[in-house]
Amino acid sequence: MVSLRRIGVLALAALHLPGALHGQGSKLWPNCKTDSLSTYNCATYYSGTVSLTSQLKTPTGTENRSVVATVTAGRVVCRVTGADGSAFDGAGMLVAEHGSTMTSGEYVVQVWCPAASGQRVTRSDSPIMDTYKQQAADYATLTGKDAHAHPDADEANGVSGTETLAWQLHR
Repeated sequence: MVSLRRIGVLALAALHLPGALHGQGSKLWPNCKTDSLSTYNCATYYSGTVSLTSQLKTPTGTENRSVVATVTAGRVVCRVTGADGSAFDGAGMLVAEHGSTMTSGEYVVQVWCPAASGQRVTRSDSPIMDTYKQQAADYATLTGKDAHAHPDADEANGVSGTETLAWQLHR
């Protein structure tokens, strides 16, 4: 028979286990939720920036555009600068979807920003920025960069350009 004294000693020893054991499993990300944008959206944990810059060179000149989404605890404010240099700010939406409940693994970051001043983004809109599947060594920091040919590039007509998506989000 186990004495009450031994049970007390075991209980006391359990209280002194390293703190890392208490944070394992899904308790690491308790505010990640299924919402209308994602099946496991952890956006509320993140702050930082996600940006999309593009340069399109045509026979008549160069067009530069940018969208910078500033994220604070999952809330998004977008700064959109058009080819003519005009700029406006607007509210956006963010998905920071984890592929796991642990501390690392696959993730996707998507950002919705308005296309015009005064416009509101909705769930039925397509995200303007999408990292597609990425791999994180640690979900505390989601960072990366993707530079690719501009979707409107047309070599046969002398149109070339690049788009660059960059993200840096921290817990």
